[in-house]
Amino acid sequence: MLKKLLIALLVIGAIAGGALYYVSHSPTFTVELPEYQKPGELVQLQQGWSDAQRVQFHYTSQGTRLVPYPWLMALEQPCFSLGACDSFVEPQYLGRFGFLAGTADPNLNPGNLPVGFAYQKDFFDPTTGQTGEAVGLTCAACHTGELYYGKYAVRVDGAPAMVDVTAFQKALGLSVVFTKYVPFRYARFEDKVLGANASDADKAKLKAAFNGFLDAAKAEVATTDKLNIYPHSAGFIRTDALTRIGNQVFAVDMKVDANFAVANAPVRFPQIWDASWFNWVQYNSSISDPTVRNVGEALGVRAMLKAYGPDAAKFENSVHIEGLRTLEGLLRGDAPYKGLTSPAWPSVFPAIDKAKADKGAALYKQHCQGCHFPSIPELVADLNSPKPLYWGSSEGNKYLMVHDIPVEKVATDPHEAMDFIARTADTGDLKLGRLSAALGLQTVTEAIASKFYTKAGYSTEQGNAQNGYKDPNYKPVRALPIYKARPLNGIWAVAPYLHNGSVPNLDLLLSEQKERPAKFYLGTRTYDPVKVGYDYSALKGGYEFDVTLPGNNNAGHEFTNDKSKKGVLGPAFSAEDRAALIEYLKTL
Repeated sequence: MLKKLLIALLVIGAIAGGALYYVSHSPTFTVELPEYQKPGELVQLQQGWSDAQRVQFHYTSQGTRLVPYPWLMALEQPCFSLGACDSFVEPQYLGRFGFLAGTADPNLNPGNLPVGFAYQKDFFDPTTGQTGEAVGLTCAACHTGELYYGKYAVRVDGAPAMVDVTAFQKALGLSVVFTKYVPFRYARFEDKVLGANASDADKAKLKAAFNGFLDAAKAEVATTDKLNIYPHSAGFIRTDALTRIGNQVFAVDMKVDANFAVANAPVRFPQIWDASWFNWVQYNSSISDPTVRNVGEALGVRAMLKAYGPDAAKFENSVHIEGLRTLEGLLRGDAPYKGLTSPAWPSVFPAIDKAKADKGAALYKQHCQGCHFPSIPELVADLNSPKPLYWGSSEGNKYLMVHDIPVEKVATDPHEAMDFIARTADTGDLKLGRLSAALGLQTVTEAIASKFYTKAGYSTEQGNAQNGYKDPNYKPVRALPIYKARPLNGIWAVAPYLHNGSVPNLDLLLSEQKERPAKFYLGTRTYDPVKVGYDYSALKGGYEFDVTLPGNNNAGHEFTNDKSKKGVLGPAFSAEDRAALIEYLKTL
């Protein structure tokens, strides 16, 4: 009898050990990340914000939700262990996804979470009608950069962040799944959320909410996996923003699975200084209205919208319009170049060679200024001139008229522009028929804003102010085969380059395509101030950028003597001319 019992225990142990090995090594249940990169001495650049304004931008909620706030603080990292794993919000762990160390604030950031994690005590869930504590990502998570050089960590507000949002979402999902299925973990989670003396009723309520959240997440993942919606990771510093917004709004929020579209148009997180004063934003120059832009962005990072069922047309939602107004005000300021300003070349970097930069200025004027505008001092002078060359106006507000370049002319990867043009959506229970992605996004975001304005008692003037006083002749959203060319102030801080991030540094961007690497790595913040970009050598756990994948093409925007190619903007530069032009770009 004892022998049989021992054999049974050995068999059970072997099965458990095999299961443990499988789970801990299967790509489905693991997240590969680089080792934690410890930042050096923090250098905070002066960009027009006070410390209080910076904290406000980093943590003001847009009405998005990752999970309820108490859950996030109680979750463990997705390791497979019968004992307790480390806290999911442990700073070094979140740092491996690229999130930056945060600043504690008793109201905005009571849990001392990283930059871009926004706490909201009155989050409204439109599917249940209940209000509670939540934590979600805000725009600072993807638009706050940090560059490591020597002993310094130079922080740049508004610059693209070296974060891997997809890997983070997977890890968070696994953490929730493991909490459900790994023995003893849910009990620890329950104790942390409710306390040791919670009532049976509170425990039952938590379990129902937890299971409902998990079931909905599993159903969405099962659908996107079945349809192969996300075949390739965007990796660090990128996301397919427009496709993901569309998938969230048209498929998840409307409950129409047929509206899912394959994400093949990843783009590098854009720099956001000055964007409030452009007549059009997004790389494909598709959105003119700041409210549409901000509401759409909130929906894309999981603000909740109930656009299905018999009350679909009520557009019940969690979008925090007041928070969006605060964030827009911080970015915008009360006039161009009075809000968040672009960063100046840091004093802790090697000094700019003035003679070389002067030579580069002439090259810039000859080869770049036609698309990318003159320097900011010249644009300010033009702004204040009687007949501006570069600025339009609407109701007394002036806007920089960005240059729209046909996709065929610049010949960079066409996916973002062309995929957005081609996309349509069935509006389901809204009963508006099939709409283009542009009109569908406009319809939903304007309805959400209008709902808030009515509830808040906004006058027409207040609504117009919130919408940026944009020219009434502009459509809020459009879809054209174009990419936007913007001024290049602060361009040194926004590697990698091209809209899809397919070129690691400025030196390679100004080289011929054959010199650009077909594969390189993203994930480190180690900065090269000479070539101007991040270290792109092999990185264990980093993202291998493969230019042959859909959306990753590194062609176009080229200076070459081969006139047979598309996207040729000028003749090939010598190494000396490239260096001079780069030196000038550092001054912008």
